[in-house]
Amino acid sequence: MHMKTWFMIILAAAIVILIIPTIIVGVFSGTATELERPISSSNEEQSQPIRVEISGKDPVINLYNHYNKELVTMDLEEYVVGVVAAEMPASFEMEALKAQAVAARTLAVFKMKALGGKGCSRYEGADVCSEFSHCQAWISDEQMKKNWGKSYEENLSKIKEAVFSTWGEIMTYNGKAIEVFFHSTSNGKTENVDEVFSTSLPYYDVVESPGDENGSRYKATVSFTIDEFIRKIKSKYKDSNITKENIRDQIKILSYTEGDRVKEIMIGGVKVKGTDFRNLFNLNSADFKLYFQGDKVVIETRGYGHGVGMSQVGADYMAEQGKDYREILHHYYQGIEIEKIR
Repeated sequence: MHMKTWFMIILAAAIVILIIPTIIVGVFSGTATELERPISSSNEEQSQPIRVEISGKDPVINLYNHYNKELVTMDLEEYVVGVVAAEMPASFEMEALKAQAVAARTLAVFKMKALGGKGCSRYEGADVCSEFSHCQAWISDEQMKKNWGKSYEENLSKIKEAVFSTWGEIMTYNGKAIEVFFHSTSNGKTENVDEVFSTSLPYYDVVESPGDENGSRYKATVSFTIDEFIRKIKSKYKDSNITKENIRDQIKILSYTEGDRVKEIMIGGVKVKGTDFRNLFNLNSADFKLYFQGDKVVIETRGYGHGVGMSQVGADYMAEQGKDYREILHHYYQGIEIEKIR
């Protein structure tokens, strides 16, 4: 064979040897800009793997862990797992857990300073804290093991499925993360946000919340002696002329909210907001009734929590009825979109 021909064959072989490793590295090095994550949903159009766009690294969040008084940084999705584990029973339906995951992630994104949020106002340097009464609840893996015992592996697997199958999804309104409120159990209706938080947000409205009556905290009764009741009232409302002798004539509910909770109540000549009365007596809900039983004031409540946004028990009921997490979220948050973090 001619020398020139041999030279061309050798040159071609060398080029192939150089190209093949490059191709292999390109396939397996993980440099792709998209990842595929499976999603289990009753919605046919969501039955295919969802695609998550990754810009550099996944978002991280600064959490103040109030249990050990430590500021820690973690991946956003890892944080959401801890929130769902703390905020919703693992025994709830998968679609309810997914709705909780999206709500929890949205709340976090709304607060994250790196994404334009104001962070946690209670702890310097934190985007969020683990106090449920201030930001939202969160527990560590160690606490999950203590809470769940032998069910730890099963429960954690279920919650991770709920979080990772909604990876990166948040609720938006006009292209921005919404300010999220949710609660344990409604009284059968949600509440207008401005009745509780003195602010108006367009994606909150009063909606029916069936199934809440099945919740373990739907009804509760507390009682106080008349003396205890009067002391509590006067500790905050010194101008109240309520006495042991006139108390039965000096308490009257004046009005109700659209969500069937007490809006205003008159006590001893002082007009009190229903939400303030609830906080003063540490009631489960602002949907309450009062009556007298001997020397006691008895207060009955319906619901557990402020009533704004998603009812967790209501979400579980909707999931039992075959609704998916998107339908649940669109029911409780009006006019929102469900989008991925970019």
